[in-house]
Amino acid sequence: MHQRGAIAEAASRYSQVLKFEPKNVNALCLLGRASRELQRFTESIKLLRKAIKLAPKHAAAHSYLGQTLKDQGRAEEALASFNRAISCQPDLMEAYVNCADLLMALSWPTQAIETYDRALAVRPNFFEGYCNRGVALEATGRFEEAVKSYDHAIALRPDVAVVHANRGNALAALGHHGAAVESFDRALANRPDFAEIHLNRGNSLARLGRRDEALTSYANASAIRPEMAEAYFGRGTVYRDQSRFEEAVECYDRAIELNHNESLRGLFHLHRAETLSEIGRFPEALADVQRSLEASPNNDEVLYGVSIMQLRHGRWSEAWPRYERRVALIPPGFVPPIWPQWHGEGLRDELLVLRGEQGLGDQIQFAMFGSQLAKLGYRIALWTNPILESLLKTATGVECVVSDVAALEGLGAVRWTSMMSVPGLLALTPDTIPQVAPYLSAEPSRVAAWRERLGKDGLKVGIVWAGDQQNIRGLKKSIAFERLAPLFAVPGIRWFSLQVFERAGDITHLPPGTIMDLSSLVIDFSQMASAISALDLVITVDTAVAHLAGALAKPVWIMLPFLPDWRWLLDSNSTGWYPTARLFRQTARGDWEGVCARVVDALLGLAPRY
Repeated sequence: MHQRGAIAEAASRYSQVLKFEPKNVNALCLLGRASRELQRFTESIKLLRKAIKLAPKHAAAHSYLGQTLKDQGRAEEALASFNRAISCQPDLMEAYVNCADLLMALSWPTQAIETYDRALAVRPNFFEGYCNRGVALEATGRFEEAVKSYDHAIALRPDVAVVHANRGNALAALGHHGAAVESFDRALANRPDFAEIHLNRGNSLARLGRRDEALTSYANASAIRPEMAEAYFGRGTVYRDQSRFEEAVECYDRAIELNHNESLRGLFHLHRAETLSEIGRFPEALADVQRSLEASPNNDEVLYGVSIMQLRHGRWSEAWPRYERRVALIPPGFVPPIWPQWHGEGLRDELLVLRGEQGLGDQIQFAMFGSQLAKLGYRIALWTNPILESLLKTATGVECVVSDVAALEGLGAVRWTSMMSVPGLLALTPDTIPQVAPYLSAEPSRVAAWRERLGKDGLKVGIVWAGDQQNIRGLKKSIAFERLAPLFAVPGIRWFSLQVFERAGDITHLPPGTIMDLSSLVIDFSQMASAISALDLVITVDTAVAHLAGALAKPVWIMLPFLPDWRWLLDSNSTGWYPTARLFRQTARGDWEGVCARVVDALLGLAPRY
């Protein structure tokens, strides 16, 4: 009767039993449980405590009491009751589950994991224990262990959709999106109507660059739950990656309209702002920036995204404090040094270590602050990637450059900060960028060898036309090689390819002798520096080569997309970062033809001098 859901009728029967047997412990327990389900909490507690007084070792009575106390918000007493139930009957799995659920509700996932470990030690084939343990492990960021816990659950019951879905979520958190999609597919085989799984599958497909499939997943999620704001947000993000910006804005509008999750509202407005910027609707974008700040004033992702937009608009004083929120977004694995962090104060004899971060071009650019701080009297060390170590050892004024911080042992007291935090600590503005170029250099003997190899005749121009082809930002900075044909037609110029990796082979489509391929000789940054030093000019898209040429104070022309990286700002053909740089901007989205035409005009004015 009770199990069929006829709770009130069952409670009446238990009461009848107690009239004749007032000390019937089982009847007291069952009536206490029924009273809880009927939300008669005071009565439930009274009955269960009477049962426990009559039978102190009655595990079920302790467990039922814990549930009632939990419903009443008396967490500490509830946990004590669950633990007493487990002590009385170590194989009472219900008590473990209820105890761990309460620990999770209290945001104590580590203790919940320990509770499930105790349960699994008693019953190694406890399916629910492995499932819920996986959820608790995810809450502590232990995603690999979570996957293993879900694997145990799946071995016991392979047809439960939610376990495959949770496994997919853990794999996605690890960045294993291909495997995550496989788990989501197994979940959907059992629950094709599960909108959240379609949503998460779409998110992983988008990360894999399988954008059309992602759109299908988001559409499936919307078909099941038309009010799901996150599905429209996902579609908007894919459309943005496909440069379908107007459609992306429409999706973000719909996501904002449907959204009831205040924690997401700021993120939705931020992405809408970024997309509006892509199509030059800057006043609307800045209005969305303000809305995102109002909605999520403490969200790290939102504040970092806002800082990028403010930096691009030259509002650096507002941006730098928010830019520091990027630190919270660093993927797991980075362990900060044990030294005290530097916050801009004056130092005496301490060594100040500037840690490189983000891309190679970022580290080449921001190494300038090592040279600037050295000019101001600081002892400076640069901590960088091994591939840059040799190049950055030429940074003016820098005491040492390492790729392994263990090499700094024995150098006295040390402070540290990230290279890209220095501008904020110095309160940098677009008008106060330090003029320290050239702050890197190439070995003179190598430069001499390159000059001999390249010869003396004509205007010697190195060119780079593509960034990293594995990410959206790199693709948007890149130019289709055939667009460069007008440049190669300018007379009096000798062309040299500095393009490396995937796109280096583009030059095979040109007639022999049009351009000399240096790609196999300049993989090493020190050799690239030597080659650039032997050239008259470098023309490049926004890559590490642009920063290297600027750091060497070599003439460099940088071809920029309509919405450039923040450091180039929005409206000038010069930059305070590198006095020898000239910027060629798209005046309309996708207009590389116009950029190349202006580069040709500039070359025609330059080539006759050589």
